[in-house]
Amino acid sequence: MLNFNETQIKAIKSMGNTLVIAGAGSGKTTTIIGKVEYLIINKLYNPEEILIISFTNESVNDLKKKIKYSVNIKTFHKLALDIINDKVHIQNNYLTYIINEYFNSYALYHPKTYKLLKIIIKKQDIDSLKILIEAFISVYKSNFNDINKLFDLYRKSIFINKIYYKFILDIYLIYQRELDATSSMDFNDLIVKATNLIKNKKRKTSYKYIIIDEFQDTSQMRFNLINEIINQNHGNFFVVGDDYQSIYRFSGCNLDLFINFSKEYPDTKLIMLNHNYRNSTNLINIANDFIMKNKKQIKKEVICHHNLDKPIKIVFYVDKSNVINKVCNMIHGNILILGRYNSDKEKYNLKENHRFLTIHKAKGLEEDNVVIINLENTILGFPSKIRNEKILSFVLKTEYVIYEEERRLFYVALTRARKYVYLLAPKNNYSIFIKELIRDYRKYLDIIYID
Repeated sequence: MLNFNETQIKAIKSMGNTLVIAGAGSGKTTTIIGKVEYLIINKLYNPEEILIISFTNESVNDLKKKIKYSVNIKTFHKLALDIINDKVHIQNNYLTYIINEYFNSYALYHPKTYKLLKIIIKKQDIDSLKILIEAFISVYKSNFNDINKLFDLYRKSIFINKIYYKFILDIYLIYQRELDATSSMDFNDLIVKATNLIKNKKRKTSYKYIIIDEFQDTSQMRFNLINEIINQNHGNFFVVGDDYQSIYRFSGCNLDLFINFSKEYPDTKLIMLNHNYRNSTNLINIANDFIMKNKKQIKKEVICHHNLDKPIKIVFYVDKSNVINKVCNMIHGNILILGRYNSDKEKYNLKENHRFLTIHKAKGLEEDNVVIINLENTILGFPSKIRNEKILSFVLKTEYVIYEEERRLFYVALTRARKYVYLLAPKNNYSIFIKELIRDYRKYLDIIYID
């Protein structure tokens, strides 16, 4: 039997369109389970009328194990495939290949221009530029279904942005041409096709109550699909998420959908789950204050149920090759090691017996002790200095805030810890996030030096 607090009960019993703001460790999944039971037990909706959307196959499978009723639980892409109900050839990693081939050809056939390009981008090397272009095209396709806006951005841009947009435009056109030539679609095309089928009344679904998990990570295209289903069946939304944990901007998520949901649907009931069952009071106070330095976040008052003195420990080291083993030997209990990039594992000489994940993959997980590596003041450190946020803001129509998403990533990393967080940083070149923590929260920190 599940136990619910007062705000969870309020969310479970709420009818009509509902936005649930669920911070780290607030019992979000438990609330969704309770919501489904409430709808079915009280015969408000039949199981086949309820749809739960979650973002990964792992989270979908987790919900399927925990919900005992036969409701549909899908990712956005599985929903789109089911709506299309036809053979579809998906090429989802093809963009990376196209980008690499484009630059290989450019270096071969335009060596002088390519050399000039490398001079112009200075610290941002060609690999960083490739990452930027891939992120931009993914974000663009997640928010626009034709090339017109991209042409407009190119025409109006000046100086170095003109160069960026020229490459983006070339690669976008090549990519779309190759998809069309092979009768293929990427995941964004899949969503658009399914949306059009619903909009043009060529497909019908039975869904009248749609629950969206991790709503802060929804793109405009994904939301359009759900909105068409809601309109078709005169249904209702129950959306759950946390603006502090919006960390998928590079794949097209638009936080404005979350922030402005109540404006778009004026009858929306807004409920905040304000109990944190995972983190200590000191840890969550630091994490919440740290994230609120972003301009566009919703302030939350959180009730924690335990406290620890100095839950954040900054570990300064000289030699990174053996620092992980030394730190792990200091820790009593289970450990989760997190990094900004997959490549961090090689940098820190992590072995197979070290349980390592990127912060993106660790979202939703928790452990007694968390070790965060790569807090270096470098381009591929943490925060990352790959300057993609500014150019992506032109697509998402949001104000550029330096390190906005990196700050949310750091929040997610900190709040995986039930007890202590160990931040590993080189003694002579440490991250600006480490500097900020020492400057603003020194009395809540332990500082450890390792040779």
